[in-house]
Amino acid sequence: MSLALLLSMSLTAHSQWYTGMSQKTGLALCIHLGDSSVLLYSPMQTSAPIPVSSWNREGDNLSIECKSIGLKMSLTQRDSTYSGYWKQGLMKENITFFPDDTIFQLRRPQTPQQPYRFEEETITVDYTDSQGNLVHLEGTLTYPRSSDAGRRYPCLVLVSGSGQQNRDEELMQHKPFLVLADYLASRGIAVLRYDDRGVGASKGNLDSADTRLFAEDAEAMFNAVKGNIHVNPAQLGIGGHSEGGAIAPMVATRNKDVKFVVMLAGQGCKGQEVMLQQNEAIFRANGVSDSLLAVRMACMRELFGMPLGSTQKDYKAVIDRHTEGLTKEQKEIIGLGRGTAAAFKQQLDSRWMQTFLALDPAEYLTQVSCPILALQGAKDCQVIAEPNKKAIVKLASKNVHYKVLENLNHLFQHCTTGSPDEYMLIEETFAPEAMKIIADWILNK
Repeated sequence: MSLALLLSMSLTAHSQWYTGMSQKTGLALCIHLGDSSVLLYSPMQTSAPIPVSSWNREGDNLSIECKSIGLKMSLTQRDSTYSGYWKQGLMKENITFFPDDTIFQLRRPQTPQQPYRFEEETITVDYTDSQGNLVHLEGTLTYPRSSDAGRRYPCLVLVSGSGQQNRDEELMQHKPFLVLADYLASRGIAVLRYDDRGVGASKGNLDSADTRLFAEDAEAMFNAVKGNIHVNPAQLGIGGHSEGGAIAPMVATRNKDVKFVVMLAGQGCKGQEVMLQQNEAIFRANGVSDSLLAVRMACMRELFGMPLGSTQKDYKAVIDRHTEGLTKEQKEIIGLGRGTAAAFKQQLDSRWMQTFLALDPAEYLTQVSCPILALQGAKDCQVIAEPNKKAIVKLASKNVHYKVLENLNHLFQHCTTGSPDEYMLIEETFAPEAMKIIADWILNK
């Protein structure tokens, strides 16, 4: 855990908060200064205290050391601010702290608060997947509050993106699936969202899990809600975000009870192409020069083509060859610095990554017979709008309604660059215009 420090718990009447932003980590740091105490937090990570080795405040100078995490900070007061640096391990960064009223907090104004404006119930599934693993899945069905107890609603089953996530698809304190479920309930639409296997209340083997196995989980949850008394089976569809946007049409090709598909930032290009497009877009959005970006992309193309079973030494040889002549700083800028060979080998050797790189949407999008809504953010840096739009429209031309939304990123937030570095500090969780398009389209099915 980095940057989360707690120095002295006592507060005084003459105290002041200061907030600084670390550009290298994307995290806020908060200092609370009292007459005889100093308090330092990393509130975007945790509120848990970490023992501090020493701190010293003399005149305009403030120093802090925490040996347990290898952190040192040295600051000098200038007018109303404190400026200096913090250092942890090999990382060192200049930072300025500005006066603040209180500790920095991430605001998520769209997150619904109890009492909710919808009803909800728990849906569970126990089944054996194609690998023989016992799987237990648990989710929440939300549906509108209504005086008509017997009413059945259109329903959307939601599938999360890559990485194990809970039923809210929660990341960085954003809860996009909860926000979407709340909005759709207000429009008369039910939603089933569930914890991925291995997260929350869901259980299942992850050692050899990949996109196709997660599609089995999604279909199991879809089948579980078909007979629910609050769901109209004639208006039951499946949708997903990112990887979930690939899984949803997979399920639709083999399950004719799927009446519609919603792809949110879903891919149309092959997995390896998506990863290359993503690499280029993210580093470009972060301001990397064309010359350095060309090095990164040439190296990634070769790394993605490495045969399974290549050694760490093989990966390092590729990286060293492409980065020959670059400075240490330049290598770090393009993510090809020291230690990256081991990280790439671990990631690229995984079953999930091998499956994703080989994934070809032509295998399933051409077979979907029900209507498809595909939404994409114009500034999405993870699944790039233009090439994936072109591929999806070509593969599912008869059934797809595709719309690119301006100034939205991969999470459907209004953004500046679209880089994932922005996700945490953007207060909006899900753009209202995107949610409205989803609701309008489902209600017109």
